[in-house]
Amino acid sequence: MSPMRIWFTGAISCLAVLLVSAVLAERPDRSTGVSRHRPPEVRDLRVGERYAGGTRVRSPFMGVSFLVPKEWRASLPAGSVVFLDSAIKPGLGVIHLLGDVGREDVVAGLSEPQALEAGFVLHPTGALKEDGNRLYATYAAGDDVGLSVAVLGPARTAVVYLLVGKKPEWELYEHLTHQLAEVTEFMSEEETRLLKGWYDRLSGMMLVPKLSVANDQPTAFPTIHLCSDGRFVSSLKLKPVPGRETEQGEHHETGTWRIEALGPDVRLILTKAAGQDRSYQVQDEGIRLLLDGQHIEPTISDRCF
Repeated sequence: MSPMRIWFTGAISCLAVLLVSAVLAERPDRSTGVSRHRPPEVRDLRVGERYAGGTRVRSPFMGVSFLVPKEWRASLPAGSVVFLDSAIKPGLGVIHLLGDVGREDVVAGLSEPQALEAGFVLHPTGALKEDGNRLYATYAAGDDVGLSVAVLGPARTAVVYLLVGKKPEWELYEHLTHQLAEVTEFMSEEETRLLKGWYDRLSGMMLVPKLSVANDQPTAFPTIHLCSDGRFVSSLKLKPVPGRETEQGEHHETGTWRIEALGPDVRLILTKAAGQDRSYQVQDEGIRLLLDGQHIEPTISDRCF
């Protein structure tokens, strides 16, 4: 297989207009790229979603995340192309999140011409530079230049950033490649396996509560649909109010969902359309689950298509 094709055979291959204006305060261990602290604002990379500047975008199946720059927004339309646009900064970037690649594969890919689109090919200039788990390469095509940094992660994973623009922007892109490397974080192999297991179990499922009775008063818990595309729909039956029986019905909420795992503490995070987060602790009880201590029966969702 040609090294250039490696970029397109990973679990995700992303294109983005990518510029960064600040370095994340809590940096990963540079020797491994594995994060020491999980940032609070994390959103999973999903088709059709948009991510504001300052949001950490994550691929839980790859076990890697990167920071959307301030003054930019990221979007993932149909397919596997992520775009970041800005009304302030110029430039074009390409991001590849790669799985099942070794150092030699990444070196080979960086050493070849980079074809961004038909008729626009950047050719390598100079030798690769290596700095720990980072590899730097430069390219040129007429008045256009390209600077790339690859960050190698654990378990044969890697992230490759390629920034492209006009020659006068060279120093900006050189600065940005170093910043991009700083804001890239890899999860540990154990955390990645744990997250993948929970996503496999919950995607496309409906979490149906078992109603309990305390002091003869039924306590309801919302039914939550966790769609495979990252959407959730929750519904809660409203209790009838004496004299206002005609107002009873269901209360619905929508948004996106993700799983967070900090050691044994696994949480289902629902982000409502308005932006607020709701966190539930999830515990495995075999066929059933505990959601904030409430017994839940997962079944296939009838609202996720």
